[in-house]
Amino acid sequence: TPPLNVMEGKVYYKIDEEFIDIFSLGNKKMKEIRWEYISYIPQGSMSVLNPVEKVKCSFEHFIKAHRKVKNKEEIIKPVEKHLTSLGLPIKVLESYPHQLSGGMRQRITVALATIMQPKIIVADEPTTALDVVMQRAVIQLLKDIQSRQKNTIILVTHDMGIHANIANRIGIMYAGKIIEEASTVEIFENPMHPYTKYLIGSLPKIGDKSYKISAPGSPPSLINLPDGCRFYPRCERATEKCAERMPRLIEIKPGHRVACFLYSEAMEE
Repeated sequence: TPPLNVMEGKVYYKIDEEFIDIFSLGNKKMKEIRWEYISYIPQGSMSVLNPVEKVKCSFEHFIKAHRKVKNKEEIIKPVEKHLTSLGLPIKVLESYPHQLSGGMRQRITVALATIMQPKIIVADEPTTALDVVMQRAVIQLLKDIQSRQKNTIILVTHDMGIHANIANRIGIMYAGKIIEEASTVEIFENPMHPYTKYLIGSLPKIGDKSYKISAPGSPPSLINLPDGCRFYPRCERATEKCAERMPRLIEIKPGHRVACFLYSEAMEE
């Protein structure tokens, strides 16, 4: 979608046991897989809901785009069943978005993203604008959906506390590159990359009154990235080598990969 421009590379989806380059598909095929194979939960619910239409209209638009239906009854009944299974009140279908709370709108957005039972759900900061009570409700809703539909949720968030509650594996990214990847338990118990250590160390803990230290400096501009490791200008353990080239993402131990010369050099010796 403009102004997005694919510069290089390929993205493969595994559809019907076959890996397909998504960029090779035409508009018709792309439309078929959106929301049915892969769906999206945006950061703000109003990026999906139409402010001048009732909530039920959004469900109708989504379903009609993928199913041939004879009448609205064939749409409303499955939608009501879906909302009930998620613990959401059916009466919200007759509401306009502005009549609902932010937490309810976000849960409706989650229901919209899962009405077609997609295999992959990309959730972009789904709880960022909510208070902690509503955050917990949305997180629990996502966990219930994943348990019931057996799909994959890719959760994008800066909140490591959210990851701790919902993720099985975590990929830590910095300036567009994955710098560490491991199981959730491993990331929290044994963070290896300096940036990951800053993230874990900044989390508040009950009863802990110690001063939290964040990474010094600021993230780089993505249009003017530094040479070498993109974190080295902020890293207290950086060496000359870090400024010269990007470390490879290598497996330090089973299931745990890190892109840092502190570990990769030792592995290569």
